[in-house]
Parts: sequence; structure tokens; C-alpha cells
Amino acid sequence: MARPLEITLLRTFVMLVQEQSVTRVARKLNRTQPAISLQVKRLEEAAGRPLFEPDLRHLRLSRHGEMLLPYARTVLRMHEEACLRLAAEEIEGRVTLGCPDLYAAFLLPETLASFRASYPGVEVTVRCALSRQLAQDMTDGVIDIAIATRMPGVAPKVGRGTVLRAEPLVWLGAADGTAHLEDPLPLAMLPDGNLYRDYALAGLNEQGRPWRIACVSESIAGLQAMALADAAIIVLADSVRSTGLVRLGAADGLPTLPSVDLILWERQPGLLQAADYLAAHIARNVSAERSRKRA
Repeated sequence: MARPLEITLLRTFVMLVQEQSVTRVARKLNRTQPAISLQVKRLEEAAGRPLFEPDLRHLRLSRHGEMLLPYARTVLRMHEEACLRLAAEEIEGRVTLGCPDLYAAFLLPETLASFRASYPGVEVTVRCALSRQLAQDMTDGVIDIAIATRMPGVAPKVGRGTVLRAEPLVWLGAADGTAHLEDPLPLAMLPDGNLYRDYALAGLNEQGRPWRIACVSESIAGLQAMALADAAIIVLADSVRSTGLVRLGAADGLPTLPSVDLILWERQPGLLQAADYLAAHIARNVSAERSRKRA
């Protein structure tokens, strides 16, 4: 190999695989599309092999690109871990993180555990609420950062937002249950104005299937309890794992649901170092989790 594989070039390479779009990667890195294409060319010259098929408008890895990808991810992870470890002892402070109860159960445990291990001097307080309330809490200065569902017209009046990933929505019901066969269909839903609820009802209405609201709950525990009792079916993110519940779909007479975007809100980027590091940690871990699932 004539030249070393630079970290910057490997990061662009991995982002292209994740985003499947030169335009989106250029936007995220604040670079032009020709600059991204040039980075790909430099990496291929360093590798001595073509890493993508010739047409970058349709991103497909070559055989050598497939070979490099796991190594690139490992190098980036080790590089980031090394940088974080070296800086960890200098970072202190308090951060309030907002997150819907629906996401807290499957996003926060691993993410917060790894953050605490890397930054023992940072005290994190978690505030659970629906996305609409979290937007208001951030506007009011109650929380510093938040993971939320991106919804039209719902955003803090301060700070910035970064889309983390798309999360598919799925129907769930009790294993060996019959609630999905009832007419009208019993539903356990989040309160009015939530995308999970809106997408579910819109899909059923378009399909012409009668439904009724059997339960309204802001908590994932309430929704799961109704589904486990076979008293209703529910809609959750695909990443949620619920023992005793099974996925339902077209074969069960239910419409296919769209995805929602998970978004990271930051109230005052650059002001609190502890908040900036937690936000970066969340963005890295949440995006990486979806990439691992795809792989």
C-alpha cells in the first residue's frame, strides 16, 4: 500500500456507506460535493483499489470496498475512543437530557452507560416527556439536549436539531393473541398529536378498517400492558424489544407504517462542554446502532 489511510478519508467513506448520498454527506460535513468525490478518489489512490462502483450517483461498494468497511469502522471507533479517553478527565458539569419514555428504554441504557464510563465527571439528569413537551422544555431552558421524534411544527425556539436516523414503525400484539382480528380494531395509542398515532390511524382509515381507542397512554409501560393482555394492539419503534409481543403486518390485515426520524436537539451548542460531549456521544452511538442493525 503506497500511502496510509487517513482518518478523515475513512470517516467520509463510512458516512457515504451510511447515508447512501454524496449530497447528504457533503451537507453534514459542510463540504461541496466535488470535495467529497475528491476525498473518495484520494482514499482509493491510497488503498490502491476502487472502493465504489464507478457511478457515485448510485453508491455501491466494490469488492474491495466491502473488505475495507469493517476495518474502517473499527479504526474510527478506536480513534474516537482514544480521543475521548484522553479528554475524559477534563470534562465536568451537569447536563439535563430530555427523552420520550418510548425511546428511553431502548436508547439510553447502553448509551448512558458508555458515556458515564468515559466521562465520570459529568452528572446526567434524564427528564422523560413526549416530544412536544420536550420542545417547550428546551425553549424554557429546562433541558440542555433532547432525543425526540421529528414532527411538523414541533421544535424548540432555540438551539439546533440534527437528524440521528430513521426508525421504522411496527404493529405489535400479544403472541398468540386475537385482538388484531376484532372489529372494530382495539388500539392502545399515545395521546393525540403524536406521529405514531397519526400514522397508525391514517393507515387504517385509508384501508377502510374500523378502529377504536381502547387506551391512551404517554408511557410505553401502559401501551405494552394493554398489548400483553391482548386487549389492544400498539405501534412502537422497530428497535423496541418487547417480550411476549409479536410483530403484525399485512398478513394480519394491517397497513404498512412509515418511518419516523429521531432528532437530537441542542439548546446552546458550544456553551456547555459537558452538554456538547453528551450530544456528540449520543449522535455517534444512536447512528452507529442503526448501522449495525443494517449490517
